[in-house]
Amino acid sequence: MEDKNCELLFQYLKSILYDPSVQPLDISSLDEPYQKLGMGLQYLEKSVQEMKEYSAELSTGVLSGFIPPRDNFLCSNLKNIHANLNHLTWQAKQVAKGDYSQTVSYLGEFSEAFNTMTRQLREREDSLKREAEIQKKHASMMESYSQLLMELINRSKEDILVLRAHDLTVLYCSQKDDSAIQNYEIHKLCVEQTKSHSGQYFSVEDSYEWNWEAEDSSHRFYKVTSGRMKWQGESAYTHIIHEITNEKKREKLLKAEAYQDKLTKLGNRYFFQEKANELLSSNEKLVFCYCDLDHLKYINDEYGHLEGDWYLTLFADIVKRSIRKEDIFARLGGDEFCIILKKCPKAMAEQKMQQILSSFTGDKSREYEKSFSYGIVEIPEDHPENIQVNDIIQKADILMYLQKRSHYQKIHKNSGENEC
Repeated sequence: MEDKNCELLFQYLKSILYDPSVQPLDISSLDEPYQKLGMGLQYLEKSVQEMKEYSAELSTGVLSGFIPPRDNFLCSNLKNIHANLNHLTWQAKQVAKGDYSQTVSYLGEFSEAFNTMTRQLREREDSLKREAEIQKKHASMMESYSQLLMELINRSKEDILVLRAHDLTVLYCSQKDDSAIQNYEIHKLCVEQTKSHSGQYFSVEDSYEWNWEAEDSSHRFYKVTSGRMKWQGESAYTHIIHEITNEKKREKLLKAEAYQDKLTKLGNRYFFQEKANELLSSNEKLVFCYCDLDHLKYINDEYGHLEGDWYLTLFADIVKRSIRKEDIFARLGGDEFCIILKKCPKAMAEQKMQQILSSFTGDKSREYEKSFSYGIVEIPEDHPENIQVNDIIQKADILMYLQKRSHYQKIHKNSGENEC
């Protein structure tokens, strides 16, 4: 008898906790000593159902729907969240009205993000107000400063081109160097840029400006500020041309240094992460080959770090000669490398890695053993959009480690050396 009652109560409790649709309990089917417990479970069922309904509405942002009664102790924390969301909604509406004094102190990390947002909005609004005031003053003084503007233009280091608005004939052109061809080419680009903007967004009387960059046939770069304005009483377009070739070269050099491993001249971890994410987003079929050099610690200890550097560059040079230009090869750090082969079957990738391994181990320019371990992970064309590079590398690392352990057991099983 006891077993029957316990079983009915247990199955009912289990249904309350796990079933989408709870199987009801017939109280009369229980013996009298168990009926009170059964009624208690029925109360629990009601409370759980209320909690589920309440949490479902909160999870979708419904703040004015069902609210459980006060005696439902399971919903206490949800009610606190509900109250916080209601207050936060009111605060967000106040911020939308321009009240940036609103702060949140009761939602942990979200509080910091919300308070940072309101502070930045306040600072941005102040900045825009100051900028608007500056622009207003500037516009009101344009006519009175026309002569001063001409003097400043004459002394400016930039090349300046002024075109009449209605027919784009030249009203003014400053010559800052002797290269007539160079000037002609950038001036022609200015005319084409003006044609693309002329009359598209603004009326004849409007004043506005835009910034753009250009490259000429000599691979010289320019930053140009173009604008609509009054020029000695005429409506015109003014182009202030500043050559930035040296700045572009420095920028390119700095970017190359930031993404390049200095020793091997390969891309570094930052380069690899960026390129891998690009390839994954393109939905191409890819094969990741994660490599870890064997014996590097031994070589550094026995022959010095310069020899260890040679060992790393030898491996890098062999791989570079063995893969295609469109493939990605990067040094992730230390003795870790990764190759990404595009549109390559896994079997062919395995064959390619074996060829590289054979070339590396077969090098006779040094007396010591040369080897590396690798793990291959294939990413199909229909891979999930949320696939992470780190997850792929972690999987390949596990496969690589199994191979490294095999190498170690094969080469060093009787030597007693520590694994490198």
